[in-house]
Amino acid sequence: MEKVSLTYFVDFVLKSGTPKLTGVREYKERKDELSTDFYRPIREAIVEMHRAGARDSVLDEVVAAQTDEKRKRIYPLVVAGYRKFLAGGERRWFEPPRTSVKLADLEININPELGFVIDKKPHFLKLYFRGEALTTKRAAVVLSLLAKGLGEGYPGHVLAVLDVQRAKLMTFTAPNPRLDVLLCGEAAAFSTIYGAI
Repeated sequence: MEKVSLTYFVDFVLKSGTPKLTGVREYKERKDELSTDFYRPIREAIVEMHRAGARDSVLDEVVAAQTDEKRKRIYPLVVAGYRKFLAGGERRWFEPPRTSVKLADLEININPELGFVIDKKPHFLKLYFRGEALTTKRAAVVLSLLAKGLGEGYPGHVLAVLDVQRAKLMTFTAPNPRLDVLLCGEAAAFSTIYGAI
């Protein structure tokens, strides 16, 4: 059984045609490199800030410590968006669970980075950092996977994905059986391609 990150699997699902094949080949050839992603330092800093109960000025320190030009340009946008989200009301942090979902021959990591009580309801948040706005399609796939991994075990919890740069929170409303069928088919396709190349 092959382990795949949620983000990588979502990217695969949203591709069509031959880019799927290219994506799986790149994943297979660069598996170890893919685990060191562009947003990791700022993602970990956000989680650690809440875990330690620290001020958000620690995020400025992470930005200042970057030597990569692209990170120096993009991380301030991430921090500004995240501050805007935090300013939107009281957010009481708690440690979210980690689990995985088995689809076909894949095991997909389900790891919302943040847990917040928002408006008296516990929320599990998956963070989306990319420059392009979070699409409804991408949010639906991410939220469906979160629901598969966490929905039944955590009644009363709200599943959400946060477009960090735009401070936009999208929440899970109801299961979509057709999307579940699609995800199973995509996992089978990923496994077949992975085994054949």
